[in-house]
Amino acid sequence: MSEIKIQIETANKKVMDILLNGQPTWVDVKPAGEVIPGFEQNMLLHPGPPFDDVDEIVQALRTSLCGAAIHEGLAKTVEEAWNMIKNGKIVLRPAQDYSASCAAVTVISASMPVIVGKDMAFGGVGYASIHPGTNPKCLRWGYYDEDVEKELSWFRDVFGPALGEAVRSMGGINMRTILSRTAGMGDENHVRQPASSSALILDMVPALLDLKIEQRDDVIRAFVSNDRSFLHVMMAGVMGILESAKNIPMSTIMVAMGGNGTKFGLQFGGTGKQWFSVAAPKVLGQLLNPSWTEEDLAGYMGDSCVTEIYGMGGFSAIASPAFVRLTGGTFADAKKRTEDAREVSLGEHLFAPIPWDDYRGFPVGVDMRRVVATSIVPTSHGGSARLEGGQGGAGSVLVPMDCFKQGLRTFYEQVRR
Repeated sequence: MSEIKIQIETANKKVMDILLNGQPTWVDVKPAGEVIPGFEQNMLLHPGPPFDDVDEIVQALRTSLCGAAIHEGLAKTVEEAWNMIKNGKIVLRPAQDYSASCAAVTVISASMPVIVGKDMAFGGVGYASIHPGTNPKCLRWGYYDEDVEKELSWFRDVFGPALGEAVRSMGGINMRTILSRTAGMGDENHVRQPASSSALILDMVPALLDLKIEQRDDVIRAFVSNDRSFLHVMMAGVMGILESAKNIPMSTIMVAMGGNGTKFGLQFGGTGKQWFSVAAPKVLGQLLNPSWTEEDLAGYMGDSCVTEIYGMGGFSAIASPAFVRLTGGTFADAKKRTEDAREVSLGEHLFAPIPWDDYRGFPVGVDMRRVVATSIVPTSHGGSARLEGGQGGAGSVLVPMDCFKQGLRTFYEQVRR
């Protein structure tokens, strides 16, 4: 075995140890500007890779960015906010470059509460916004008006602090425990997680009932009515694990994945924070309104696919054939998505076995060398955003091969130096 190959295998073994043995744990909720390292007051974190030109930002994300700026007090109007973004007075940064993740069209500003997820085994810390709940008109889907502002303020002043107090009183919640308890209950834990969210709610309710705040009942009602609450908690936990897995020299394992509506990109352990991007593909499957068409949709939008890096979503499609069916697929399609991910991954989580898949776990640790060598790309699940704002539907997309080819080419150029 060549010296370079030994170095790659050693680095990948280190990353796989983190991915397989990390302990993602929800430990707190705090304002983003207080806990995310390097966060500046005039900064907004957005999903996916960076933009070459702000004029390429789709309308839905432009609305979220401007709304977040107004919420933060950086601007008074949408027009003022957009001008400040264009002239650089408001700085845009990819959330994943700051160990954070923004689902769909979410934007994070300094005062917004974020879930703090810590890997209790390796020490990495990650962050994600709180899921906004059942109201479809929210910043997460590219809407902003007085009603959205009211919700954002309530999350900042009441809901976020209440969740933080509750989870601190519990000493944190290990997400692997939730996943193991709900294995075989039909979640793929990216687009579908009613079982995991219900288990999380059952754990949290006693602590929420102990809160000594005036709006306790409103907090509990908002939390227990949301069957997607676990997604954003899991995103923060995965970001904590990836914080330790990133920037390991000579590793060829995928450690970042996301889209900004215009571009879709990946990062790999051995190539630092460099994004390898292509034009964002569209998430296709089922549209929420029969009058909408593919032309109404933005390209892949959001960082919730970081859960796929950990083995969820399309990677664990066989765990949720119901979701695959909902988007036009079959049981065979669900199985193939998981098998394809296994072909290009270096390991498999065993703590949440899938009963109807011979009790196998879900694959983790995509190696770009395997993807390029086999011409097999994994499938990502996701929600689709409309260009003008709002959720268009949900479905799946093949992770673009060219992202892996770009990464591998850059990696070997580094090795030869």
